[in-house]
Amino acid sequence: MDLAKPDLWKNTAISCTSVRFEKLNKFFIEIEIQQIMKTIDFADSKPSSTNIRLFTTDHPDIPVPNKERIQFLDILRGIAILFILVANIHYLSGEYFIPEAQKALMKTASLDYVMEILSFIFVDGKFYSVFSILFGIGFALQYQRMNKDDKVFVPFFRKRMLGLLIIGSVHLFLIWLGDILTLYALVGFTLIWFRNFSDKRLLLWTGILLLMPVVHWLAMYLTDNFYPGYFYRLHDELASTATTEIADGQKITRFSIRDYMAISGIHELLEVNLLMPLRRLGGILWEGRLFKVLALFLLGIWAGRQILERNILSNTALLKKTFLWGMVIGLPMNLLRTWVEFGHFSGELWPLAEFALNALALTPMAVAYCAAVAIVVTRCPQWLGWFVPVGRTALSNYLFQSLICIFIFYGVGLGYGGTLGYSTVLMVAIVLFGWQIIFSTFWLKYFRFGPVEWLWRQLTYGKRVKLLKPLKTNHAM
Repeated sequence: MDLAKPDLWKNTAISCTSVRFEKLNKFFIEIEIQQIMKTIDFADSKPSSTNIRLFTTDHPDIPVPNKERIQFLDILRGIAILFILVANIHYLSGEYFIPEAQKALMKTASLDYVMEILSFIFVDGKFYSVFSILFGIGFALQYQRMNKDDKVFVPFFRKRMLGLLIIGSVHLFLIWLGDILTLYALVGFTLIWFRNFSDKRLLLWTGILLLMPVVHWLAMYLTDNFYPGYFYRLHDELASTATTEIADGQKITRFSIRDYMAISGIHELLEVNLLMPLRRLGGILWEGRLFKVLALFLLGIWAGRQILERNILSNTALLKKTFLWGMVIGLPMNLLRTWVEFGHFSGELWPLAEFALNALALTPMAVAYCAAVAIVVTRCPQWLGWFVPVGRTALSNYLFQSLICIFIFYGVGLGYGGTLGYSTVLMVAIVLFGWQIIFSTFWLKYFRFGPVEWLWRQLTYGKRVKLLKPLKTNHAM
């Protein structure tokens, strides 16, 4: 770090009103900096308004100090990573695509059915919602840390989203079609427009956007223009011309997720992966997920402001009410949603019921989960402390989950995809997450950031960022 730069000196010492910077020459600047550095512990102190840029844009190799890091967010992020894995492994393992007749023949069929229903009620859709809310909270915290200085924050955040877009695109095009990072980055660019909205406007837009998937589907239905299907058809047409061989020597002439998972050659898998984003795009447009993600981002910005300005994490009474109302609204709606999903409602208006129930079921329950974690962290933080390392390396762990599951379940690895029931793949998820806790804890003993978090910082700041922690040395007294 070059701490002798005059611009940086202005940022870190502007509060020293007794110093008239313009009258000091370079020699006296260096003397003053040395004196100030003796009194400031940049590793532990909380950044004030006078040194805020030292902790953000000018020095990417300095992580947010431990005292400032909100433990609640790390724990909640770690919990979200666990249950995102629980939800995603349903698809990554190929279990979701096993024919019902084949599922019924499995020894674990009864348990699988029960676990699948419980997962749909309590997990499915809730923790990607939690993760989206956390994204918005992060936006609010970053904006506050930069003193709401648009000249600093706007270019910083755009570069940050560009870095995330690069990472997400690699994940989407080369690894797994279920990537969420690319969507987060693209929607994230729009948050700059909402940064100065009042709290009421943020909540109003959140409500409107949560209902937009229903309006969107109705518009497609009434105009008889289900345009997302175009991207599915385009994918299938392109895939039908491919000459990719799968494990049994057959060619892919029509898209089949089970055939896709059976591909045993890495080169062939990568070739097919390049077409998969077309299906992903069709699914995102069909679900109206653009609206949902933006709504949850805005809700997160609002929540971040409440954490910063009203200290709601200490308001146990409010948190209890939030949890109660979230469950009172969310749980019955999720039970009804499960009833609809598991074959008790059909017809051409089935998607309308699904989207309406998603709007009423997922967000209230996600908010209830956030409140519940806040209550536990406030009272007994040690109970959930083991989620912290995973939360601090959440981006890395999210991507590693995809890679490890592909190795376990795809033809390029062990090839267990489509052979295990849901209760069995849940055990795989729990074991995998346990390994991630151990790995993340070990990693953070020696490194400042997770490996992908470090890469993201380098892409954001455009310069080398220190990864290793400084070695601790003991001096004899």
